[in-house]
Amino acid sequence: MASPFAGIDAAVAAFAQEQQIPGLAAGIVQDGRLVHAATAGLADIEAARPVATDTAFRIASMTKNMTALAILSLRDQGRLALDAPLSQYVPQFAAVAPATSDSPPVSLRHLLTHVAGFVTDDPWGDRVLGMTPAEFDQLIANGKLFARPPGIAFEYSNLGYALLGRVLTNVSGEPYQSFIRRTILKPLGMTRTTFDAIEASRGDYAWGYRLDDDAWSRERIEPDGEVGAMGGLATTVPDYACYVAFLLGAWPPRDDPDQGPVRRSSVREMGLWHAPPHADDPDRPSPPGAYGYGLNNAADSELGRRLHHAGGLPGYGSHVLMIPDKGVGVFAFGNRTYAPMSRLTLQLATILHPSLPKPKVATSPYLERAVAAAVAAYAAGDIAAAQHVLAVNFLLDMPARLRNAELAALKGKLGEGRLEKIEPVHALGGAVTLACERGRLKATIILSPDPEPGIQKLTFAVEE
Repeated sequence: MASPFAGIDAAVAAFAQEQQIPGLAAGIVQDGRLVHAATAGLADIEAARPVATDTAFRIASMTKNMTALAILSLRDQGRLALDAPLSQYVPQFAAVAPATSDSPPVSLRHLLTHVAGFVTDDPWGDRVLGMTPAEFDQLIANGKLFARPPGIAFEYSNLGYALLGRVLTNVSGEPYQSFIRRTILKPLGMTRTTFDAIEASRGDYAWGYRLDDDAWSRERIEPDGEVGAMGGLATTVPDYACYVAFLLGAWPPRDDPDQGPVRRSSVREMGLWHAPPHADDPDRPSPPGAYGYGLNNAADSELGRRLHHAGGLPGYGSHVLMIPDKGVGVFAFGNRTYAPMSRLTLQLATILHPSLPKPKVATSPYLERAVAAAVAAYAAGDIAAAQHVLAVNFLLDMPARLRNAELAALKGKLGEGRLEKIEPVHALGGAVTLACERGRLKATIILSPDPEPGIQKLTFAVEE
């Protein structure tokens, strides 16, 4: 199959032009490394300096999953608990009046999943990154924080992740920026990634722009401060590829030693559905997604499960999309205010999809034994041929005479069959296809959790 990268480059260039984005950079991560980078346009309009692969962009709320990962690392070390009250780690929050007298305490898990009851605050949050610790203390003490009680509904909150930054600072004993740099950025070799965008702007940096009445102007650089845990990072394509490769490396679960900097199981935990379902990416209708810890999880009929998160700041738009079951990640950065980069990453993932290998799941010996028994039962026209691998419920749920009648009807329609393929879903279940004389027969097998797993459910379907 021809390389899809020419199509990636063309799509990136076309998207930059269509969306009027001055400069754009994108990366493709596969097999644990950056396999392709694409750039378009200008990092600096005034100087006519083009975007290069090493140009730094701010990635805004894509910072949140790194903040969540840092919280989980402290949880793994036994230094905090996700369901503990926030006030245990940020003592001044104990003085905050609850939304209602019967509200539960705000927990770290509430903050991670945006169900703490705070108001959606993107426009405000994007302009207060440089808040000082004293100003943040005043906000905690005097702010009108709650829109509703905690634990009721998903409402995206930058304040919630800013508070998680304070938790990181208080529990680790060092500023959260320093903690993340020491425990995540440095171990992954992300030397060009920083919370200090002003410092980053002294090098190869994409200036942020806005377009008003057909005139470009630079957005001001929001400085590093107390709120940056919600969206302050600046990074490059090669650096961010290291991070995406690390996240994807948590799949599949396996017995290999954990290399860190955070447990693979904790990385996978970030992408679970921890919050109520909410509307997914409006640019592509799909089943509802839900928020994990700093990552959205959505089921996509074409791509499969995808984990993703957008970022937006004055002057910038960004998005990362990962297909963990296929080991591929796509991300894109643009230097226009709130550039809709999720449209591009989805387009790039769709271009890549035909060239990606199908995920492989090993067939367990228990499933192999059950498949052999089911094939034997079909050949004999008698469920008794599978008796030795039937779970205790199997013939109680459908008597042998009815099972045999089903087998006889199928065999009368399709004729003799042979095993064509096994498609395991996991160690205790999967699909089986029999190639028959007059068509194909698909069987679905689910095994029991017994010491010797047996067939608890067996269903057949004729492939049209």
